[in-house]
Amino acid sequence: MKTVLPAILFVAAASSPANAAQNITCNDIRIPVPAKLGDLPSIDFEYPSQVSVFSLRDGNLLMIAHDQNDKSRTRLVISAQLNKATRIYTGQIVRDDGGNERQLINGPVSCAAK
Repeated sequence: MKTVLPAILFVAAASSPANAAQNITCNDIRIPVPAKLGDLPSIDFEYPSQVSVFSLRDGNLLMIAHDQNDKSRTRLVISAQLNKATRIYTGQIVRDDGGNERQLINGPVSCAAK
């Protein structure tokens, strides 16, 4: 039992975001990976937005951000899976680039961890 516990702790530490990439860039959006599991990153988006969901685990990336002033307005959704051969996350992005009116753009996304 004494040798199993350190191995479990090592695996848990190796899979935490703090030991993974420092930043992820998805198309033109840079996402700083939080140091602690459960923390939310801040993003630089065309409109003031606040991240409400962020998960980077087991080869999956999920991020949802809402308008900073209108929480009912989703500004950005990224869902991507890691391609183990290329080390690039690929998936879908939905973004609201509209000012006063909704202007949804949906398409493929490619995210690189650095």
